Amino acid sequence: MQDSATTSGTPPVTLRSFPARAEELHRIRAYIRAECETGSLPASVTGDIVLAVSEACANSALHSSSANVRVGWDATHGRVEVSVQDGGVFRSRVPLPGLDGGGGGRGIPLMIALMDEVTIQEGSDDAPGTVVRLVKYAA
Repeated sequence: MQDSATTSGTPPVTLRSFPARAEELHRIRAYIRAECETGSLPASVTGDIVLAVSEACANSALHSSSANVRVGWDATHGRVEVSVQDGGVFRSRVPLPGLDGGGGGRGIPLMIALMDEVTIQEGSDDAPGTVVRLVKYAA
């Protein structure tokens, strides 16, 4: 795991790198929970952010073939933005309940339900690297 803190403008932005493996999700959740606690966010907001970030990171671990996933944190004035970046190619798929056996395809809808804004910058074969941006307003 690598840590770095940079300053872009006024608010500090923290970027941490984790191995893109499902076994690392507990460390990512602990990191996000600690950031939420540092910002004194309400428990309900913290829960939403932790779950949404966990889903985005699980997608990176399962589908990106990346060695690492980078998680960025930026919190200012009651607004939290978390970015999840990997080196993968985004493959949009529509879950087919009869064929998928109920085994996935719910991560993005869950993120959308939990967060106030969700954007996905899709990595492609020509330009790999997917970025999921998750925004939550605490107020």
